[in-house]
Amino acid sequence: MNKTKKKKAPKRPIDRLFDALIAHPFLFVATVCALLLPFGMAQLQQITPAGIVTESVIWILAALALVVFGKPSQDVKINLLLIFSPVVLSVLFSVMVNENTAHGKVMFVPVLVGLVILGLALHRENALNTDRVVLLMILLGVVVRYCYVLRYSSTEMQHDAGSFASTAGHESYIMYWYNNGLKMPDFNVTTRWQYYHPPLHHMLMAALLHIFTSFGVELKEAQEAIQILPMLYSSLTMVVCYRIFKLVKLEGKGLIVAMSIACFYPTFIIWSGAYNNDMLASFLSLLAILWTLKWVQHPTLLYILPIALSVGFGMMAKLSAWMVAPAIAIVFLWVFIQNIKKPLPFIGQFAAFGAVCAPLGLWWGIRNFVTFHIPFTYVPDPHMQQMSLKAIPTAKRLFDFGASQFNYPFEAFTMYGAPYNEYNPLIALLKTSIFDEYHKPWDFNEMATVFVIAAAVLAVISVVCLVWMLCQKKMGPDFRTKVFFTVVFLTTLISYYGFCFRYPYVCSENIRFCIPIIPILAMALGFGVNRFTEPSRK
Repeated sequence: MNKTKKKKAPKRPIDRLFDALIAHPFLFVATVCALLLPFGMAQLQQITPAGIVTESVIWILAALALVVFGKPSQDVKINLLLIFSPVVLSVLFSVMVNENTAHGKVMFVPVLVGLVILGLALHRENALNTDRVVLLMILLGVVVRYCYVLRYSSTEMQHDAGSFASTAGHESYIMYWYNNGLKMPDFNVTTRWQYYHPPLHHMLMAALLHIFTSFGVELKEAQEAIQILPMLYSSLTMVVCYRIFKLVKLEGKGLIVAMSIACFYPTFIIWSGAYNNDMLASFLSLLAILWTLKWVQHPTLLYILPIALSVGFGMMAKLSAWMVAPAIAIVFLWVFIQNIKKPLPFIGQFAAFGAVCAPLGLWWGIRNFVTFHIPFTYVPDPHMQQMSLKAIPTAKRLFDFGASQFNYPFEAFTMYGAPYNEYNPLIALLKTSIFDEYHKPWDFNEMATVFVIAAAVLAVISVVCLVWMLCQKKMGPDFRTKVFFTVVFLTTLISYYGFCFRYPYVCSENIRFCIPIIPILAMALGFGVNRFTEPSRK
């Protein structure tokens, strides 16, 4: 008896579009970032009425094309809603921009509403799976980051930035490479604040500055516009996290929870507008983690070289990117022992890894040591008495979690009016992960305190999930991968605490030194959510 096979229904254009975007998320995110840049050139004051009209027209035409060619719904009413909602949202967006610059903080709201409408339309057609939800979240995450960049300039929410007109700080360091090309500094780099950092990030920012000015953009405007580069790093970090979570088989509700943290946790948004090198170093560190997981599945030269490039370039952006190296070394050793009977291919791979990674990561330090006798691990001591924690006992800094420290939800600086200097590194991590070093206005204490307490509760639950994941065979990835993430987590945290006590100042206590632990905790929380909500996984 012949059995006729059922033919699969052809995919709708909207399905093919989503499949393509999910298959190429890095390209998708980079394209969105590039398309957003001309709208305001990363500065709210540069948004003109003509720009708003142009953006609105593009938005409306995109919605029309989505309905006509994508056919997201069979319901005429839903399609009409998808067409006309951008008109209303565009008007709302225009009012937000024109009424007050403070509305730059919530300019993403119309996009949020538009994506919710699209999501509901897809849900109605049973076409909204987990990966598509994540894709919409990533798109909104990019827009949120751009709204942040529009709102905050080169003089706001920065760390050690200095100014473009000075001879100290990250912005000055960028201008050095802009003015001198690839000419190495002929002076001791410790004599200029922040010039001791490896130069990759600053070189890239200077190169983009050259591109903008060569196209006729005024230098001052271009200096604001190069914020698009750290925004790109932060946006691509969402994609890296997504790929990591998928590789460790995190699916369903857990994937959505983990990605909501990767997309919208304040740390990633704040650092999308920073002129310093932390976001690039963090992005490359997470990229090294991703490629290490890929290499374990395919231990070949083709997969080990991207790890070497990620770690090497990461250290060329900021030396602290080395913190992923111990965990990577353990994975290398583990796989080597498993293949001990055929060692030569792996010895060759490790040699190639070292030949690529070491020169990239160490050349700057070697040059400065040979030329100016600067130690490899040089970090300048700020010698700022106003921020000093030297008089506070170690036990108090480690174990005092008194509720009074949450009376000031922002990181406490006496120099900014707080009654004490923030001294507990863990509480400082929580506070700076939400507000960075933002310290005003103090009269927002009550609502800000709620955010910090919520972050503390989320962190505690995530750490419990991480420990639980390590102890449960059926929860999370395989044991080797669990060990890998645990070593990254512990190396980062121990290094952070060491830095806080080696340089006992309030400014040493900041989430920017621990950014990779956030996706790890998000992953653990995701597995915990699946364990509780999906009985089949128990």
